[in-house]
Amino acid sequence: MDLSNINFKIASVNPSGISDVVYFIPKSHITVWPTINEDFDDASDTDEYVELDGNFTLASGKKFHKLYSTQGKGKISWEYQGETDCKVVVNKASLSYPKITNEIRAFAKYASNGDFVFIVKHDGKYYVIGNPDYRATVTPNGDSGDSAGSAKGVTIEIECPDTTPLPTYAGNIVTDEGSLNCSTGTFTPAGSGGNP
Repeated sequence: MDLSNINFKIASVNPSGISDVVYFIPKSHITVWPTINEDFDDASDTDEYVELDGNFTLASGKKFHKLYSTQGKGKISWEYQGETDCKVVVNKASLSYPKITNEIRAFAKYASNGDFVFIVKHDGKYYVIGNPDYRATVTPNGDSGDSAGSAKGVTIEIECPDTTPLPTYAGNIVTDEGSLNCSTGTFTPAGSGGNP
């Protein structure tokens, strides 16, 4: 594979921010991961080098869960760390859930020492934070707010080492409500068309 020109079209549509729905699952519920080509010289194009190929295969009865995140309060990012010839990227997400509920407190209690995979939509693509070989750290801090109308809820900070900066995912996300095809954006409700 050769590198491509890295152009940008002036006046093109270029939205910032992330979707208000994030998908997550405990890593132990994944039985087979989609693959990615780690060899630059072997990859046929840039998509193969930075995009996961295939679907997440889940253990029987397991599905992705949805998490609401207030728009304007969340983002995804990456930073590189490490020594020369050994650098890895640390993929990150910052999410904001606006209320203190039993469900979010249960998630915080479990996720704070667990290992999860998150899928976040940005600019029409779905980005994965999570890796089969590295543990994701989740720091869910809660706050009641301090005055009428002030921000409150749970801020969720996520970090996971990886070999690819925010790998994209074009497979399916299966939830209890149905299946989302990340390459087309098509959602198939559960029980229709053979969907789980």
